[in-house]
Amino acid sequence: MNFHPPRRRSGTAVTLITLGFAVGSILWAGFSIHRFLQENRQEAVQETRARRSREPDLPEGPFPTPTNALAALSTRRLTAGLKRAADLYATTNLWTVHLRFTPDEWAGIEPHSVEPLEQQRGPGRRFELRNPAARRNGLSGVRGIEFDWVHATVEFEDLTASNAAVRYKGNGTYLRSQEMAKRPFKVDLNKFSPNAPLAERTTLNFANLVSDDSCIHDTLGYEVYRAAGVPAPRTAFARMFVSTNASPPAYLGMYVMVENVDQPFAVERFGTRKGALFKPVTTELFSDLGGDWAAYKGIYDPKTRLTPAQSERVIDLARLLTHAQDEAFAAAIGEFIDLEEFSRFLAVTVLISSYDGFLNNGQNFCLWLGPETQQFQFLPWDLDNAWGKFGGGGSAADRVHASIRHPWMGRHRLLERVMAIPEFQERYLHDLEELLTTVFVPELLNRRVDELAALLRPVVAEESPRKFARFGQAVTATSLDPTSGDGRGFGRSRRPHPLKGFITERAKSVREQLAGTRDGVILERW
Repeated sequence: MNFHPPRRRSGTAVTLITLGFAVGSILWAGFSIHRFLQENRQEAVQETRARRSREPDLPEGPFPTPTNALAALSTRRLTAGLKRAADLYATTNLWTVHLRFTPDEWAGIEPHSVEPLEQQRGPGRRFELRNPAARRNGLSGVRGIEFDWVHATVEFEDLTASNAAVRYKGNGTYLRSQEMAKRPFKVDLNKFSPNAPLAERTTLNFANLVSDDSCIHDTLGYEVYRAAGVPAPRTAFARMFVSTNASPPAYLGMYVMVENVDQPFAVERFGTRKGALFKPVTTELFSDLGGDWAAYKGIYDPKTRLTPAQSERVIDLARLLTHAQDEAFAAAIGEFIDLEEFSRFLAVTVLISSYDGFLNNGQNFCLWLGPETQQFQFLPWDLDNAWGKFGGGGSAADRVHASIRHPWMGRHRLLERVMAIPEFQERYLHDLEELLTTVFVPELLNRRVDELAALLRPVVAEESPRKFARFGQAVTATSLDPTSGDGRGFGRSRRPHPLKGFITERAKSVREQLAGTRDGVILERW
């Protein structure tokens, strides 16, 4: 890939563009990002004012205009020092990113529709997250939404990648952002041209933080997994701008930039290209679907090219889990799953009450199949609804006190069988105890919340009064608010989730459950 400094537009061009917006002669696929962004900001101000009678604790203060963000766009940092992914994904990095489209490409980024999945409803029914008519698994595909790649120019600080591929991404975060300009994006620098990577990476994920008032759920969650010895993505932050060649840059706000779990990730973490990566979406993980890989492929969504032996390994584990008697299962499961790593993965997932994923709806995690050991390892993904926030089951208090011995929701055949093995349960409970003294320590985590909040506070303030107010509540509240409702649902009317309050109360609850002085809550879907 040939990176070169971004071209500057002439003053005359800027004047014509501004005039064009004023008379409404230029349309961006039926609307203008720039105008839509301004309307979004005005709506946020009006909504915040209207809410203050109900929320007297909203912080007051000046709110900078996008001019401050534009200053970052015009002051580009040198990226010559980005040699490794660790340089790109240093947690405190705050990059400036500008996506430039032609009007036709910008119109083309809007999703197209496929047949949505009709859900079967009734007692005991699970909400399915796989639509056979869609290319992608997840809620967006279930709703019949298909994302398409389009050509774009990606300006990453002082580097410019021409002919890059960009599309929208996400499920709940996309659906929640449909009526606003701040959509989540995925960038592939190498899809349309065989170009060089950026700091050893070609795929960039930009999550829009619409579900996370604290803006640090992903960052803090992945840090905890890594501290526990579980391979997990790294993160950085980015100011995001979007424009066409017929419009000035529009500032969308701050995004969290999450390292992609792909082959370069695996090579760095596991030291080999020969393993296999999967991103399953299923509420019946490793259920026997027969001997034909075609029945498994869409469910397990391999992210690397598989050998016949690798696909057969999935099928063999499915047969074991589905059919083996308890004694045979206990004796053989360690040949298929790295139980030490799985215990730590499970312990962290339970500690942070991450219920938009493995413990509940069967999504938002990855599997790595090692080439030498032929064992599966579990990797976390998409933690914006972690830290007890996910409103898809139980109350907020229930998620704080969620059971450590029965942490799954509904039926979960893999966890039911593994947790029935005394040696595994003993290891898992020991890992919980150890993490409570080394990693999941409220004083340490809350101090980290303060450090990250101090970094992000001025950037969040650039977006809107409402965003800034909710951010302040999410990162400063030290206890669960009994007046805030039960924490169910996903709407914008929910009060900000108190991250510090959850951390403190969750650590206390898990300690009491380990000591036998409290019974954990077995969560049910609502």
